[in-house]
Amino acid sequence: MRDDELKSALVDEARDDWIDLLHAVALVKIVEGGEGRVTLLRRAGPMMVELVREGRLVCGEPAIDPARGFEPWTLGAAEAATVVEQHVHRVLEGEESLVPWEPCSFALPEQVSKDSFPTR
Repeated sequence: MRDDELKSALVDEARDDWIDLLHAVALVKIVEGGEGRVTLLRRAGPMMVELVREGRLVCGEPAIDPARGFEPWTLGAAEAATVVEQHVHRVLEGEESLVPWEPCSFALPEQVSKDSFPTR
């Protein structure tokens, strides 16, 4: 699958609900095949970083109060992408484990309340 097709598939996945890196890994496994989370992260991780950097996905966390929905990080897109990129690197180097919802959840910009969206 071409990079642009994979990125579109990842964005489509986020239309239904917030996703994390493990969702991205699972999607790569489904559409491209392969085995092993870390191996699949080598493909999925950079795509997620690019989507954040491009502003197509927003990093954050589910709010403690469900009425608030998704709470984005206060970082801009470039800074958030760097955090995700560093996390992916540490996982690929074996310094950290790939665990659900780390380092964040990812949402579409339109799923984020405008009053909580970070300034760019």
